[in-house]
Amino acid sequence: MVDIGKDRGMVDVTESNKQAQSTWERKAVGSQRAFAEAGSRAYFEQIRAYRYGYETPFIPSFFGFERLKGKRVLEIGVGNGIDAVEMLSNGAEYSGIDITSNHLALTKTYTDLVASEVLGNVEAIIEGDLLETKVAGNYDVVYSFGVLHHIAHESLFLKRISDLLSTQGELRIAVYSKYSFFNTWMLFMWLVKNRLANPLDDWRSHLAEGSNLTDPVVIKIRSKRAVLQLLNDNGYEVVRYEKKGFVQGYLPIIGRFLDPDGYVLNSLGHLLGWYHCFVCKKV
Repeated sequence: MVDIGKDRGMVDVTESNKQAQSTWERKAVGSQRAFAEAGSRAYFEQIRAYRYGYETPFIPSFFGFERLKGKRVLEIGVGNGIDAVEMLSNGAEYSGIDITSNHLALTKTYTDLVASEVLGNVEAIIEGDLLETKVAGNYDVVYSFGVLHHIAHESLFLKRISDLLSTQGELRIAVYSKYSFFNTWMLFMWLVKNRLANPLDDWRSHLAEGSNLTDPVVIKIRSKRAVLQLLNDNGYEVVRYEKKGFVQGYLPIIGRFLDPDGYVLNSLGHLLGWYHCFVCKKV
């Protein structure tokens, strides 16, 4: 585990975690995409269909889920367990860690539901902050989609992840992009609808994460250069990068006729996508 005592003056670890828990204990991330009862098989199938059929269809291919057979994977921030089950279906030896008991319960429910149908195995589903929790280590892959940008103590996480990776292990992450269609839309709505009544990041948290305006989560929206600098400063070499995340709904009328993971939307994603997607190795 990482000694975070000397760094607590720079980041309030407890407050950052409390903000995240306040939002996602109340409402699981992405749960608005399902109308079925939370925890039912239909609930997970509806969220999966939205995630891979509309919002982020690039996840399995970009992050190489099809090559995870026999690989030990640690996921940081488990959500509803959608990616966990996809990785398990491809034969991963899976562990997940989250500070939100709501997400952990949903992920355990989903992985239990499909246990007899997947190739891989669940090694552990762990509640706690990565910096303060004992985790096995020696992972072939540490994966985290849309999570690190909500963590105030992000650099400490990256150092801890490096210790948990095997010698040839990879860090695979996605974080928010500053120069994106969605960020531009949020800025426009802040000016026109919110009229600067709240701090911009509080407004972004409200729109992007569904948090209350008076109780936002940490949200970092950065340029590629800024994220590259963060990774380099913490001992990582980027081996693959793409900007992704331009959905049909951004294009009125014609968008619904386009393949969610096709040439047009992927090309627009390279320019104005909401996610910086990285595959990294430790130096």
